[in-house]
Amino acid sequence: MTRTRNAPLAFICIPIGLTIVLGAAPLVQDPPRATTNNLPDLALEITDYAALPMTGSPDGAGNNAGSLARLNVMREEPGGLHRFFVNDLTGPLYILDRKTRKATTYLDFNGRGARTGLFDKLPTDAGLASGFISFEFDPDYGRNGRFYTIHLEEIALPGALVPDNASVPGLKVAGYTPTTPIPTPGAVDHEGVIVEWTDSNVNNATFEGTARELMRIPLNGRIHPLGDLSFNPVARRGDPDWRVLYVACGDGGSGDQKTAIRLNPQRLDTVVGKVLRIVPDLSEHKDRSVVSDNGRYRVPRDNPFVAVAGARPEIWAYGLRNPHRLGWDVDPARPSSPNLIATVIGFHTWETVDIIHRGANYGFPDREGTQMLQGDRMTDLPQPDTLPVHVTDSLTKGTVTPTYPVLSYGHGPAGGDAIAGGFVYRGTAVPQLSGKFIFGDISTGRLWYSNFSDMRAADDGVARTVAEMRELRVWWDDPADSPDRGKQLYPTLRPIVEAGYRSRGGKQLPGTATVAGSGRVDLRFGTDRSGELYLMSKSDGMIRMATAAGAAGGVSAARH
Repeated sequence: MTRTRNAPLAFICIPIGLTIVLGAAPLVQDPPRATTNNLPDLALEITDYAALPMTGSPDGAGNNAGSLARLNVMREEPGGLHRFFVNDLTGPLYILDRKTRKATTYLDFNGRGARTGLFDKLPTDAGLASGFISFEFDPDYGRNGRFYTIHLEEIALPGALVPDNASVPGLKVAGYTPTTPIPTPGAVDHEGVIVEWTDSNVNNATFEGTARELMRIPLNGRIHPLGDLSFNPVARRGDPDWRVLYVACGDGGSGDQKTAIRLNPQRLDTVVGKVLRIVPDLSEHKDRSVVSDNGRYRVPRDNPFVAVAGARPEIWAYGLRNPHRLGWDVDPARPSSPNLIATVIGFHTWETVDIIHRGANYGFPDREGTQMLQGDRMTDLPQPDTLPVHVTDSLTKGTVTPTYPVLSYGHGPAGGDAIAGGFVYRGTAVPQLSGKFIFGDISTGRLWYSNFSDMRAADDGVARTVAEMRELRVWWDDPADSPDRGKQLYPTLRPIVEAGYRSRGGKQLPGTATVAGSGRVDLRFGTDRSGELYLMSKSDGMIRMATAAGAAGGVSAARH
């Protein structure tokens, strides 16, 4: 299949979660629920944790330009130091000291134009998920110093594909070479890049070591790039999943189109619109894997499509629009059976949460939520519900029953614009949330929870069963209050983020979305290695921590 660079492509370019479709079917009622536990109304208490350096301006124009800090991922490093690392889409990777709560720049990915960072072709001015997208630590990071990153490159921009080490003198770039891009059908204009970094001294705040490009994936547009990276948290040395990396790769906007590339999320000969599974370390799992086409990683032999002629062997699951967050739940009662969870931003009607299974087809662009997507209309599913297995644009091999979401909410007043991600709470500071999946909406800042046991029950192959979800209201004590009013109860995070935005020099929240209207929260979630929950908001550049929860009329005395 020919891959064309820099060719023009007509996209339906819309803010995340926003769909404007003439003649669209009305929003249908929520599907029946798998369980009827009548979850109690709860309120979450949050406290300000840290203000990250401002990389944006409160008077910036455009959808995301006014965001003060485009925080995207927060992780606690493995090993003895227990520092937080946080990335900003505009380029920085920070170390956040847990005692002082001050951030220092560890790496800066932004070398565009006059910037002195690592990568010349980093696009950061277009909003959405452009720039430095995500990172993840190797499970053996404390010994080998390795971690992995995703960043986006705009093909037409000038510059080199090799990182510039002028701002990181400890980075050895000799021997760094870009990889051959994995083919993507259709014209492409961006590439998602996965890089392996090896820090020779993980005990200081600077990088000294090497970098190695693992994978380069062309994308049909700047939306829905590679979104996240994750390792199985319970895998141990000798296990088949030890140091095996799962990669969430969006469809590059292809599934939203009305041309031939619409099938890309369904096609097994391309990696876009998929969850991938690879072994980054060429010395690991030699007896269980084969070396990739580009020679930079290994592919496990137990991946589901290894033996399918013409299919990409890296694919673990497919039929996904924008699985921009991956996470695992390890139930203490079932520690050997972790669940891989993806939050998937929808196109027409539904925001969804999927439990990811080996070889499963999640239906997009022919299915969304628990309905069939036909052009501009959502309709009921056919019975029986099957899809052809597309190996290429013209070759199919049998049929498959789609795998359906375990949670969904709609684009409307009772829902939101785009799912932000979420985690099953396994911490100790807020026992009321134990075993509950906490999630929210990016633009509106609404929060919900669901029992994860109900989500597992909804993962039953029956299309129109989803777990019950309840809204979480929020208690917060505004530190800028004068006089101090104490804790106040808010229906969503929006007024909290607005207050934070004003306290840092802003006037009106930036951005727009269909449900949120003018002003976006731009919510993200993080956890530490103890399972405690943190909420990040790009608009005000703040990190806040969940410290208590209780009935919506009052909060328990639990504190962290």
